[in-house]
Amino acid sequence: MSSETNYKGDLQDSDNPQDHLFGSPKVTGRDSHGTRSSPTHSSIRKHRDVDELEMLLEAYFVQIDGTLNKLSTLREYVDDTEDYINIMLDDKQNHLLQMGVMLTTATVVISAFIVIAGILGMNIHIELFDLTGASMKKFLWTVGGSSTGMIFLYVFAIAWYKHKRLLE
Repeated sequence: MSSETNYKGDLQDSDNPQDHLFGSPKVTGRDSHGTRSSPTHSSIRKHRDVDELEMLLEAYFVQIDGTLNKLSTLREYVDDTEDYINIMLDDKQNHLLQMGVMLTTATVVISAFIVIAGILGMNIHIELFDLTGASMKKFLWTVGGSSTGMIFLYVFAIAWYKHKRLLE
């Protein structure tokens, strides 16, 4: 009965709330060698254990902080690489659009030439289609002039696009 009174008295005198929750049967108990230990020795030991635990937690915190910094740096590299790839894709897309503008302009100019060829290909009777030598010369001047005009129109359109900075 005296050991129970001693045990309950030790719990009431304890300032540690965990002793009240879990009970501390050996506040003045035995250490690993079987000798009695005093409350001051156990508090020093607890303080040393807390210090060791704090050092371990600090080491883990430093390691986790280093890992977090590495991951943040890696995330920045990934974002920078993604931005670079988007810039390269935009540049390629711009080149394709410029090529589309050039091809569309060429198509419009060639279609104008095709309209002239269609008019000349109609079965109509005009002085241009006479079989005499003067008419043949006029026909060749008409075809040559149309061809030169279409080439000039294409070059003019491309120069205007470059002036307006639609093409590089």
